This record gives sequence, structure tokens and C-alpha cells, in this order.
Amino acid sequence: MATILPAILVDTVDQFRERLNALPPDAETVSVDIMDGTFVQPTTFADAQLAADVATDVQYELDLMVNDPLPYIHAWAKLPNTIRAVVHAELNTDIRELIRAIQALQLEAGIALLPQTNVADVEHLLNEVDMVLIRGNQPGYAGREFDPAMYKKIVELQQEYPHLLINVDIGVNATTIPHLVASGATHLCANSAIFKQTNPAQAFEDLQVLAHQPPVEK
Repeated sequence: MATILPAILVDTVDQFRERLNALPPDAETVSVDIMDGTFVQPTTFADAQLAADVATDVQYELDLMVNDPLPYIHAWAKLPNTIRAVVHAELNTDIRELIRAIQALQLEAGIALLPQTNVADVEHLLNEVDMVLIRGNQPGYAGREFDPAMYKKIVELQQEYPHLLINVDIGVNATTIPHLVASGATHLCANSAIFKQTNPAQAFEDLQVLAHQPPVEK
């Protein structure tokens, strides 16, 4: 069983508001995808001050695809909706110090792994974080397919670190969800599979029902 997290990847606060308003009441948490054109090519809406004016009870998980995440984290941590910040393990900085800075702001801390990063590369951090986010492909523009080689990484994480939340982003859809759940994923970020559909609210509900089904043989 896993939780679907609608991934909000937009250019403006109006689009941010529209995406939130398109979701049903039982969508409790969304992934706010923040890109600044450095770690990945695209840029996205990331203004916490503008987001503070958006009336919603939805919780925010920050998915930070940026080289300098702390300014964003400090800004968004002021919003009561923000519960978690996920930073990339590949950043050229002290990741353990970054994790502790996130936790000092009373947020859950997560690390994201690019496809080429192995679990063994970050094992020294895995008892200090709440979540590991597996990229199903190279991050950037929405709509990329899931790389099946990533299933093995999810299984390894679940078996060796069963206390961790395991999130998956990129390529999450009705086809991959049963296999992701069977591999051990606990959270699944979906963008195109929700917001590119005619009825995003119904699309979310359908994916959540699928994610709650008993695991199938992978």
C-alpha cells in the first residue's frame, strides 16, 4: 500500500492554486517540485511568500532539484503546511549538515537519488533521514518513463532499511504503480498521470485506489 502525492510542477502562483483546487479533499499532501535551472534545466514556481496566500489545508513536501536548497527550505518552512524537504544526495555540499538543518526547522528530511546513485553510496545517511526518493529517470521535464532498473533499488532499500519512507518520482502511472508497491514504495509522486488527465480529481482517486491494492508479483 502506498500514498499518491500529486506533484505540483508549475510556472506561476495562479497555476499552483489551480492545481491544488483541482484535487479532491482526500489529497492530503502534494509534492512541490522546485527547480531553478541549475541542478536541472527547467525552472518552476517556488515563491513561498506567494504560496502563503493560497488558501488550502494541503500539506507540502518540497522536492528540491536545486544546487542551493537551504534558502528555499527556510522560506517554505515558515508555512505551516510544509512538512518535509527532500534534497539531492549528489549535491556538492555536506549532506549530513543539510539534513540536520532541515530537521532543526522541525521538518522531516529526505534525500533523493539520481538513477546512477546506488543505495551503497548513501548508506552513511540512511539512519538520519525520514525518506529516500528514488528518481525513476533523469529529472527535469515531466512525462518521462520509469526505468525498470530502479525497481531493484527500491527493493534493496525496503529490505535493508524497512523504517524508511520510500518515495518514487518520474514514471508513476497506472501501469507502474502495482509494481512499485510490490517493490516496497510507500509514496508515489504523480504529475502527468493526474494533471494531464481530463478529470484530475478522478485520476487521483483512481491512482490512489490502485496504490491501496494488495501488492502483486513484480
